[in-house]
Amino acid sequence: MTLFLQLGFQGVALGLAYGLIALGFVIMFKGSHTFNFAHGQFVAIGAYAVLILLPRLPYMLAFAGAVALTVGLALVVERLLIRGLIGRSVTVVVLATLGISTMLHNVILMVWGVGSHDSVGPTGAGTTSVGSVVLPNSALATVAVSVVVLVAVALFFQRTRYGLALRATASSQEAAMAQGIDVGRMFALSWALAAFLAVTAAAFLASFPRVVSPDLGDLALIAIPAIVIGGMDSLVGAVVGGLVVGLTQVLGSGYLSDIGGGRLHDVLPYVLMLLVLLIRPYGLFGSRSIERV
Repeated sequence: MTLFLQLGFQGVALGLAYGLIALGFVIMFKGSHTFNFAHGQFVAIGAYAVLILLPRLPYMLAFAGAVALTVGLALVVERLLIRGLIGRSVTVVVLATLGISTMLHNVILMVWGVGSHDSVGPTGAGTTSVGSVVLPNSALATVAVSVVVLVAVALFFQRTRYGLALRATASSQEAAMAQGIDVGRMFALSWALAAFLAVTAAAFLASFPRVVSPDLGDLALIAIPAIVIGGMDSLVGAVVGGLVVGLTQVLGSGYLSDIGGGRLHDVLPYVLMLLVLLIRPYGLFGSRSIERV
């Protein structure tokens, strides 16, 4: 039972990090009707930005600087490369984001190289004992900060003028324009919010394990099964899907390590994704209209 509780808590922590990334995907999809395959590279860039700022600044200032840099880059990409493609076919936009992802990945390789770097992270490498259960401080911090961020995002969408405008744009761009909402500004806001969530997730995702490497961008794409499981257009589904994927990976690595050369846990989220696609193609919380996209 002790092992189950320890693995379960770490799975929740990892799942919340995935949930933040998946939430960014969903916000962009709802706000600008764009599925951004380059989002994983923004996660990697956010982690590297924190890494290079930490020797010069306290952690919170380094994090704020990384958010500013990543959000600025996301806004430039959205305005210069994506905005003009709005209204084109889904295939064109998806191929464009795949191209942007490749470019950003190669920029990371040129600037920081192919090797990995130790991740300082917002907490040390210590642990906290709760009875017989030993919990990593990084996992405790991940859960605490993720819950705060998720509550803040929920309040933003429910209580603020810009949040309501973003919801209106996601529901109907034509109706939003008729109400005087600047749809282009909402596109930019959705990308900026997604970039903020990417950096927040990067700060903790680099703690599983505690390294920052170019592969972090690809690792972030594990959020795709989370989106499919939860529902492409559901903010709640993104978080639930992230938790499902995180728990599946960590529990699978703990209990199924002797099967499939110890890599079965990497496959399980995609198995779940395929099962959901077969049974409920629009996800657990998604709307049925997504099935036709």
